[in-house]
Amino acid sequence: MQDPFAPPANGPNGRAPAPSRPRAPGYTNEDIIKMVDQHEKDVQPLRDRMEQDYERYRLAEFQPIDEVTGGPLTGYASYTSSDPRAFANKVMAWLSQAKLLIRVKHTNDRTHDAKADNLKENLAIGLLNAADERLGRMLHPQLQGALAFYVSIRGGYVGGRCLLVKRQDGATYVDITPWDPQNTHYGMGSDGLAWACYKIKKTRQQIQNEYGVTLDSRPKATDGTTDTEQEGVYVYDFYGQETNRVITEAQTLKAPTKHGATRVPGYMALVGNTPVIQPMGTSNVIADVGESIYESVRRLYDKYNNIMSIFLELTARARKQALLIYSRDGKKELPEDPHLAGTEISLSNDEKIEVLKMLEMAKDTNEFMQLISGEMQRGTIPYSAYGQLAFQLSGYAINSLRQGIETILTTRLEAMRQIYFQIVNLLYDQYSSGFFDPMELSGMTQGRKYFSQTIDPKTLMGSCNYTVELVAQLPQDDMAKWTIAQLARQGPVPLLADSQIRDDILGIQDSEDAASRVKNQMAESALPEAGIYSLMLAAEEQGRSDIAAFYYAKLRELLAARLGILPPGAEQGAPGGVGAQATLPSASPTVRPQAVFGTPPSPATSNNGPALVAPETPRQGT
Repeated sequence: MQDPFAPPANGPNGRAPAPSRPRAPGYTNEDIIKMVDQHEKDVQPLRDRMEQDYERYRLAEFQPIDEVTGGPLTGYASYTSSDPRAFANKVMAWLSQAKLLIRVKHTNDRTHDAKADNLKENLAIGLLNAADERLGRMLHPQLQGALAFYVSIRGGYVGGRCLLVKRQDGATYVDITPWDPQNTHYGMGSDGLAWACYKIKKTRQQIQNEYGVTLDSRPKATDGTTDTEQEGVYVYDFYGQETNRVITEAQTLKAPTKHGATRVPGYMALVGNTPVIQPMGTSNVIADVGESIYESVRRLYDKYNNIMSIFLELTARARKQALLIYSRDGKKELPEDPHLAGTEISLSNDEKIEVLKMLEMAKDTNEFMQLISGEMQRGTIPYSAYGQLAFQLSGYAINSLRQGIETILTTRLEAMRQIYFQIVNLLYDQYSSGFFDPMELSGMTQGRKYFSQTIDPKTLMGSCNYTVELVAQLPQDDMAKWTIAQLARQGPVPLLADSQIRDDILGIQDSEDAASRVKNQMAESALPEAGIYSLMLAAEEQGRSDIAAFYYAKLRELLAARLGILPPGAEQGAPGGVGAQATLPSASPTVRPQAVFGTPPSPATSNNGPALVAPETPRQGT
């Protein structure tokens, strides 16, 4: 049987097949389980840190620690700050709302077809849009939102799979599935990923619904005591250079199948700039790779929660203060709660009740709390970023605020940019391979123009490479930017070109599109005819054909005057004028008045008028 993924002699896109590459090593099920489990052990400190950071984001209740025994301190009030979640949500909002710019820049070669570059841009935008629609149908967050969560809370390495998949009916869909970094395992080769695997637990029912396979038996835990029917079993979704297979420790759920990509169909990016360092001796420095947003404030949060828990405990004691009860035998108990209003207590002469003096915080506690709060702001983002402003910020303050925020966002934006760059190239390589039929895609271009078209892989031949940018929408001093932009453009010789002003000073994301829009606006108003034509179209689009008719008549009048068919300045509806329903005159040039052609009247036939003869002189012929 012929391999359906074998490259044809000349693919449907007309390109010759790529040179053959060495076959990837074959892996058995035992090899896969061994490699994945070993990687899991190697990065266990990193996985532990990811779980702790996620618990912090979930606002798990803070547990005070007994400073003497080192164990949990029970029976006392516990305070859990909401700052970890508010901070993370703010960062994720900036990342998920960042402007994604996917471009295919044209070369200066005049023989280059820019249309192929534009189609290649639309291809990436349309495929990403289709992937987000599929994720939404599966009740998953969209790709950019999921990536924002993983690079913020999990950190480490962020990855997933990226495939074009054919259904049984021949239709193609886009499968971009982000993986939880805590359950992602991989191996590196000389030129990138050698393999990638996603290991998670699934129940017997999930396995039956997804793969149509019934497990051989009810699996037990490793100690043989716990039924994992509800807990699930580990499923290994493994991707090699050529094939994909899905297995459990005891059974194959999906046999090795060609995935159709030219390499491992997975994307992977490291968060942050910390490399993997090999220490001298045993260490858990792997936990420092790809730090989360809590990198600088983990211990500060614990100290803050501890102090606030003490505050909360003392505040709670003010409601029900401790009492000293004096009695003859020391066994007297009060029948009612003495703290309730109106309570009456009977005492003998040798009995007495005293209220213990309230405990107070150390006098330097407030100053210490301010120091902790300052360090927390330097490790996260300033409180002013949440809108806590006692006064209007100056331009300098806005710039300083922006710089503080960029410290947190820069490395995460770069990780997301790398991921999108890998994704669009993986999708393009698969789409242009000739294995998939042309897809009908839709989306919004960089110029905010909607498109819906079928893109044939043949039309993408000779296109340039992708460039990807991710620009965060951060607060900035807009008034200062526009003032500097105006100064740079003033004078007979401007300091900077318009393109530099738009890119470097104003920071416009698509300066080429902005310049095109400005030229289009100038074109509409540079000529009277163009302005009237635009107004006529606008009235027609709004359903005002009556108003559009007036502009149509005026446009015909201007065009007639420009062509010399109508004298300049002729009134609408005057003799010789052109009405809304009139047609342009078609008289022979020999019978037209010489004024139509701009020639002065002939003196021989011209009537000089009464002002050129003597007073009371009779007119000729009278």
